[in-house]
Amino acid sequence: MSSATLILALLLAVEFLARLVLEIRERRLTQLRGGIFALLRLVPLLNDIVPLPENKKEPAENEFVKKHEEGHKELRHGILRNLAKVALLLLAVWLFAFLLASHGMSLVESVLWLHLAAIPFRIVFHLYCWHQEYEADRYAFEKLGKKVAKAAMRNLAESEIPYTKLFAVVYREHPTVAIRSQKILNKEIKAD
Repeated sequence: MSSATLILALLLAVEFLARLVLEIRERRLTQLRGGIFALLRLVPLLNDIVPLPENKKEPAENEFVKKHEEGHKELRHGILRNLAKVALLLLAVWLFAFLLASHGMSLVESVLWLHLAAIPFRIVFHLYCWHQEYEADRYAFEKLGKKVAKAAMRNLAESEIPYTKLFAVVYREHPTVAIRSQKILNKEIKAD
């Protein structure tokens, strides 16, 4: 077994344990069941494609949500987000080719290294998406005012699954309502 393979196996084990600790922490703090998706999020490569449910039910359409989406369009977030995805994809293709050509790794090893290398980039991408969400919230807040924003955040909190901040930053492109309300209202809003 080569040293690169040994390091890869060690890093995959560390990832598995870190995700296990994160899942246990999340279950204890939120008192929510994880279900089959929680188990699938522990398995390397599967956790890249397993969806994380964000809402218990679809949130009601309201004026704040419409202005929030208008803010995304006005600030060109869709284009910027897609450019970031393309840049990360090009980086991934380069890394994949580098691992195959320069280091002579097998296809499986290259895919696993790419999976591990993607973890910090995914978190940075999530934080970038969160920043865009805060900007869109701020846009809607400035257009509609504090009272409408507070009511909308309460409505969103009732339909959202309340993940912790650490869990959300690892798995979600959207910050939780509690985090968003803290940013724009300086007050954390949670479901009653």
